[in-house]
Amino acid sequence: MLRVASQDDLSSFVKAKALSPTITNAPFSGILLSAQAKAAEAQAVAPSPDAAAVAALSAALSQFGISVPPALRITTGANGLELSGDNRNAKFQAMLQANPALETTLNGMIGQQDMARKNALKDVVRDFLGKSASPGMEAFALDFMDEEKNDTYSLSFNGANIGVDEMGSKGWQPVKDTKDFRADLLAAYTKYQVTHAVTVEKRKDEDDNAQNLGIKSKLAEALKKDDVAAS
Repeated sequence: MLRVASQDDLSSFVKAKALSPTITNAPFSGILLSAQAKAAEAQAVAPSPDAAAVAALSAALSQFGISVPPALRITTGANGLELSGDNRNAKFQAMLQANPALETTLNGMIGQQDMARKNALKDVVRDFLGKSASPGMEAFALDFMDEEKNDTYSLSFNGANIGVDEMGSKGWQPVKDTKDFRADLLAAYTKYQVTHAVTVEKRKDEDDNAQNLGIKSKLAEALKKDDVAAS
């Protein structure tokens, strides 16, 4: 028979919880701990956003006798998705021909990350310029956007996880996000100032360059907030 907790029961429970991290002799301690354990278990086994793609790709690879590991590096070639330089590519192409919906899904994942990357870059540059940027700052921002353009993507799949990467200066790397672009912009802007040989003392006496100091401070503050949010 279910017993309804009295006000005294609840008070005892609250006091016990406040006195010790481990709840003992509280009326509902067993129920609470059980609920916490189930919540933690549910969180641990919660499927990732790409779980459906992982399952579909795993099943298709198995059907065509493509073993993973070793991990797959799915690149985009002139004829679509491929395993460039991988002796499993012939089977992979046959698999894609037999599973057009899967190919659409994989291409869609790349397209989504490409759009998210472009939007992040635009947002960072827009915040950098503000509402009244000087012609020099606008020219710098355009150069920065050109430098950060990237249309080379791939998918990595190790049998359990799938993700989109971009080609960086040192090879494949995770697709850049807002935090990455802010760090790149701060570094590029610092280099821009050094290149133009403008000292801190001189900047303090010039309105346009005083604005430049404010921009650097704003970028640095945004990076700090990103670090706090990520921790």
